[in-house]
Amino acid sequence: MSEINPVRHAGKVQVPKAAGLVAAHIRRQIVRGELADGESLPPESVMLDVYGVSRPTLREALRVLEAEALITVRRGARGGARVNVPTGATAARYTGLILEYRQTTTADVFAAVTAIEAPRAGSLATTCTPQDLELLHEALAREKAAAAAHDATALLNAQNEFHRLLMELSDNKTLGVLADMLRVIVEIASHRYGGRGPVSEAAAHTGSRTHARLVQLIERGDSDAAERLWHKHVTETGAHLIASGAAENVIDLLN
Repeated sequence: MSEINPVRHAGKVQVPKAAGLVAAHIRRQIVRGELADGESLPPESVMLDVYGVSRPTLREALRVLEAEALITVRRGARGGARVNVPTGATAARYTGLILEYRQTTTADVFAAVTAIEAPRAGSLATTCTPQDLELLHEALAREKAAAAAHDATALLNAQNEFHRLLMELSDNKTLGVLADMLRVIVEIASHRYGGRGPVSEAAAHTGSRTHARLVQLIERGDSDAAERLWHKHVTETGAHLIASGAAENVIDLLN
Protein backbone atom coordinates (compact mmCIF):
# COMPACT_ATOMS: atom_id res chain seq x y z
CA MET A 1 0.00 0.00 0.00
CA SER A 2 1.40 3.36 -1.01
CA GLU A 3 1.80 6.02 1.67
CA ILE A 4 -0.45 9.08 1.58
CA ASN A 5 1.46 12.25 0.90
CA PRO A 6 0.51 14.52 3.88
CA VAL A 7 1.31 17.66 1.91
CA ARG A 8 -0.97 16.65 -0.96
CA HIS A 9 -3.95 16.02 1.36
CA ALA A 10 -3.38 18.74 3.94
CA GLY A 11 -5.66 21.22 2.26
CA LYS A 12 -5.23 24.94 1.99
CA VAL A 13 -3.37 26.51 4.91
CA GLN A 14 -4.94 29.73 6.15
CA VAL A 15 -2.30 32.34 6.90
CA PRO A 16 -3.49 34.87 9.52
CA LYS A 17 -3.89 38.40 8.22
CA ALA A 18 -1.51 40.96 9.65
CA ALA A 19 -4.41 42.97 11.06
CA GLY A 20 -5.65 39.87 12.90
CA LEU A 21 -2.21 39.28 14.41
CA VAL A 22 -1.96 42.87 15.62
CA ALA A 23 -5.46 42.73 17.09
CA ALA A 24 -4.67 39.42 18.81
CA HIS A 25 -1.53 40.86 20.41
CA ILE A 26 -3.34 43.90 21.79
CA ARG A 27 -6.28 41.72 22.88
CA ARG A 28 -3.94 39.47 24.90
CA GLN A 29 -2.45 42.50 26.62
CA ILE A 30 -5.91 43.68 27.62
CA VAL A 31 -7.22 40.35 28.97
CA ARG A 32 -3.97 39.68 30.83
CA GLY A 33 -4.19 43.03 32.56
CA GLU A 34 -1.06 44.42 30.93
CA LEU A 35 -3.20 47.32 29.67
CA ALA A 36 -5.46 48.95 32.26
CA ASP A 37 -9.04 50.11 31.80
CA GLY A 38 -9.07 53.61 30.34
CA GLU A 39 -5.39 53.48 29.40
CA SER A 40 -4.50 55.08 26.07
CA LEU A 41 -2.86 53.00 23.39
CA PRO A 42 0.35 54.48 21.96
CA PRO A 43 0.04 57.01 19.12
CA GLU A 44 -0.50 55.59 15.67
CA SER A 45 3.05 56.46 14.58
CA VAL A 46 4.49 54.47 17.48
CA MET A 47 2.31 51.41 16.82
CA LEU A 48 3.18 51.49 13.12
CA ASP A 49 6.84 51.29 14.07
CA VAL A 50 6.33 48.61 16.74
CA TYR A 51 4.23 46.27 14.58
CA GLY A 52 5.84 47.05 11.24
CA VAL A 53 2.55 47.18 9.36
CA SER A 54 0.88 49.68 7.07
CA ARG A 55 -1.53 52.34 8.32
CA PRO A 56 -4.59 50.61 6.74
CA THR A 57 -3.61 47.32 8.42
CA LEU A 58 -3.24 48.95 11.84
CA ARG A 59 -6.56 50.75 11.48
CA GLU A 60 -8.25 47.49 10.48
CA ALA A 61 -6.85 45.87 13.65
CA LEU A 62 -8.21 48.72 15.77
CA ARG A 63 -11.63 48.41 14.10
CA VAL A 64 -11.69 44.73 15.07
CA LEU A 65 -10.95 45.58 18.71
CA GLU A 66 -13.48 48.41 18.66
CA ALA A 67 -16.15 46.02 17.34
CA GLU A 68 -15.33 43.71 20.26
CA ALA A 69 -15.80 46.69 22.64
CA LEU A 70 -12.23 46.23 23.89
CA ILE A 71 -11.21 49.74 22.87
CA THR A 72 -12.92 53.06 22.20
CA VAL A 73 -11.50 55.09 19.31
CA ARG A 74 -11.91 58.84 19.23
CA ARG A 75 -11.23 60.72 16.04
CA GLY A 76 -9.72 64.16 15.70
CA ALA A 77 -6.64 66.03 16.92
CA ARG A 78 -7.11 64.82 20.49
CA GLY A 79 -8.32 61.41 19.45
CA GLY A 80 -6.80 58.00 19.99
CA ALA A 81 -7.70 54.57 21.31
CA ARG A 82 -8.49 53.84 24.95
CA VAL A 83 -8.78 50.42 26.56
CA ASN A 84 -12.10 48.97 27.74
CA VAL A 85 -11.62 45.91 29.94
CA PRO A 86 -14.18 43.11 29.32
CA THR A 87 -17.27 43.28 31.55
CA GLY A 88 -20.54 41.45 31.98
CA ALA A 89 -22.19 44.10 29.84
CA THR A 90 -19.71 43.38 27.05
CA ALA A 91 -20.48 39.68 27.15
CA ALA A 92 -24.21 40.32 27.50
CA ARG A 93 -24.28 41.99 24.08
CA TYR A 94 -23.33 38.71 22.42
CA THR A 95 -25.25 36.47 24.82
CA GLY A 96 -28.33 38.56 24.19
CA LEU A 97 -28.06 37.93 20.45
CA ILE A 98 -28.03 34.17 21.03
CA LEU A 99 -30.98 34.37 23.43
CA GLU A 100 -32.89 36.49 20.93
CA TYR A 101 -32.13 34.07 18.09
CA ARG A 102 -33.42 31.15 20.18
CA GLN A 103 -36.56 33.12 21.09
CA THR A 104 -35.81 32.86 24.80
CA THR A 105 -38.57 34.00 27.13
CA THR A 106 -38.00 36.58 29.85
CA ALA A 107 -39.31 34.07 32.39
CA ASP A 108 -36.60 31.65 31.26
CA VAL A 109 -33.92 34.27 31.97
CA PHE A 110 -35.26 34.91 35.48
CA ALA A 111 -35.33 31.15 36.15
CA ALA A 112 -31.67 30.94 35.13
CA VAL A 113 -30.77 33.88 37.39
CA THR A 114 -32.46 32.13 40.31
CA ALA A 115 -30.65 28.86 39.57
CA ILE A 116 -27.27 30.63 39.62
CA GLU A 117 -27.70 33.23 42.36
CA ALA A 118 -29.48 31.21 45.07
CA PRO A 119 -26.79 28.51 45.56
CA ARG A 120 -24.04 31.14 45.40
CA ALA A 121 -25.75 33.19 48.11
CA GLY A 122 -25.87 30.06 50.23
CA SER A 123 -22.22 29.21 49.66
CA LEU A 124 -21.19 32.72 50.63
CA ALA A 125 -22.42 31.98 54.16
CA THR A 126 -19.57 29.46 54.47
CA THR A 127 -16.83 31.40 52.68
CA CYS A 128 -17.51 35.03 53.65
CA THR A 129 -14.59 36.99 55.11
CA PRO A 130 -14.71 40.10 57.35
CA GLN A 131 -13.79 42.15 54.28
CA ASP A 132 -16.68 40.62 52.35
CA LEU A 133 -19.11 41.48 55.15
CA GLU A 134 -17.85 45.05 55.17
CA LEU A 135 -18.59 45.34 51.44
CA LEU A 136 -22.07 43.87 51.93
CA HIS A 137 -22.88 46.33 54.73
CA GLU A 138 -21.64 49.21 52.57
CA ALA A 139 -23.98 48.05 49.80
CA LEU A 140 -26.89 47.94 52.25
CA ALA A 141 -26.03 51.47 53.38
CA ARG A 142 -26.25 52.71 49.78
CA GLU A 143 -29.70 51.15 49.46
CA LYS A 144 -30.80 52.77 52.72
CA ALA A 145 -29.53 56.18 51.61
CA ALA A 146 -31.37 55.93 48.27
CA ALA A 147 -34.59 54.93 50.04
CA ALA A 148 -34.27 57.81 52.51
CA ALA A 149 -33.85 60.22 49.59
CA HIS A 150 -36.95 58.74 47.91
CA ASP A 151 -34.83 58.22 44.78
CA ALA A 152 -36.45 55.23 43.07
CA THR A 153 -33.85 55.02 40.30
CA ALA A 154 -30.91 55.17 42.71
CA LEU A 155 -32.54 52.52 44.91
CA LEU A 156 -33.07 50.22 41.94
CA ASN A 157 -29.46 50.66 40.87
CA ALA A 158 -28.22 50.00 44.42
CA GLN A 159 -30.30 46.84 44.66
CA ASN A 160 -28.99 45.53 41.34
CA GLU A 161 -25.45 46.29 42.50
CA PHE A 162 -26.12 44.26 45.66
CA HIS A 163 -26.94 41.27 43.45
CA ARG A 164 -23.75 41.82 41.46
CA LEU A 165 -21.69 42.05 44.65
CA LEU A 166 -23.02 38.71 45.88
CA MET A 167 -21.79 37.06 42.71
CA GLU A 168 -18.45 38.86 42.80
CA LEU A 169 -17.88 37.53 46.31
CA SER A 170 -18.88 33.97 45.45
CA ASP A 171 -16.25 31.26 45.11
CA ASN A 172 -16.91 30.49 41.44
CA LYS A 173 -15.81 33.10 38.92
CA THR A 174 -17.40 31.36 35.95
CA LEU A 175 -20.86 31.38 37.53
CA GLY A 176 -20.21 34.99 38.55
CA VAL A 177 -19.62 35.98 34.92
CA LEU A 178 -22.73 34.12 33.76
CA ALA A 179 -24.81 35.81 36.46
CA ASP A 180 -23.38 39.20 35.50
CA MET A 181 -24.40 38.71 31.85
CA LEU A 182 -27.96 37.77 32.81
CA ARG A 183 -28.12 40.62 35.35
CA VAL A 184 -27.81 43.09 32.45
CA ILE A 185 -31.06 41.74 31.00
CA VAL A 186 -32.71 41.80 34.44
CA GLU A 187 -31.67 45.43 34.92
CA ILE A 188 -33.27 46.42 31.62
CA ALA A 189 -36.51 44.78 32.73
CA SER A 190 -36.23 46.41 36.17
CA HIS A 191 -35.80 49.93 34.81
CA ARG A 192 -38.40 49.54 32.08
CA TYR A 193 -41.13 47.75 34.01
CA GLY A 194 -40.32 48.38 37.67
CA GLY A 195 -42.91 51.13 37.76
CA ARG A 196 -43.30 53.87 40.30
CA GLY A 197 -46.64 53.45 42.14
CA PRO A 198 -47.28 52.45 45.75
CA VAL A 199 -47.10 48.72 44.94
CA SER A 200 -43.70 49.08 43.27
CA GLU A 201 -42.39 51.27 46.08
CA ALA A 202 -43.52 48.73 48.65
CA ALA A 203 -41.88 45.92 46.64
CA ALA A 204 -38.61 47.89 46.51
CA HIS A 205 -38.55 48.37 50.28
CA THR A 206 -39.41 44.70 50.80
CA GLY A 207 -36.45 43.85 48.57
CA SER A 208 -34.09 45.95 50.67
CA ARG A 209 -35.31 44.27 53.86
CA THR A 210 -34.67 40.91 52.23
CA HIS A 211 -31.14 42.01 51.33
CA ALA A 212 -30.52 42.98 54.95
CA ARG A 213 -31.93 39.65 56.14
CA LEU A 214 -29.63 37.78 53.77
CA VAL A 215 -26.58 39.54 55.18
CA GLN A 216 -27.68 38.51 58.67
CA LEU A 217 -27.92 34.87 57.57
CA ILE A 218 -24.50 35.08 55.92
CA GLU A 219 -23.02 36.51 59.11
CA ARG A 220 -24.54 33.59 61.05
CA GLY A 221 -23.14 31.11 58.55
CA ASP A 222 -26.61 29.69 57.83
CA SER A 223 -26.06 28.48 54.30
CA ASP A 224 -29.35 26.60 53.83
CA ALA A 225 -31.51 29.47 55.07
CA ALA A 226 -29.57 31.97 52.94
CA GLU A 227 -30.11 29.88 49.81
CA ARG A 228 -33.83 29.41 50.50
CA LEU A 229 -34.33 33.12 51.16
CA TRP A 230 -32.51 34.18 48.01
CA HIS A 231 -34.30 31.61 45.84
CA LYS A 232 -37.65 32.96 47.05
CA HIS A 233 -36.55 36.59 46.64
CA VAL A 234 -35.25 36.31 43.06
CA THR A 235 -38.22 34.18 41.99
CA GLU A 236 -40.71 36.68 43.41
CA THR A 237 -38.83 39.63 41.88
CA GLY A 238 -39.01 38.03 38.44
CA ALA A 239 -42.72 37.25 38.87
CA HIS A 240 -43.40 40.84 39.96
CA LEU A 241 -41.66 42.32 36.91
CA ILE A 242 -43.40 39.97 34.50
CA ALA A 243 -46.77 40.76 36.14
CA SER A 244 -45.93 44.45 35.73
CA GLY A 245 -45.80 43.98 31.96
CA ALA A 246 -42.23 42.89 31.20
CA ALA A 247 -41.84 41.72 27.62
CA GLU A 248 -42.51 38.02 27.12
CA ASN A 249 -39.42 37.45 24.97
CA VAL A 250 -35.84 38.65 25.30
CA ILE A 251 -35.89 39.94 21.72
CA ASP A 252 -38.73 42.32 22.67
CA LEU A 253 -36.95 43.37 25.84
CA LEU A 254 -33.58 44.16 24.23
CA ASN A 255 -34.87 45.91 21.10
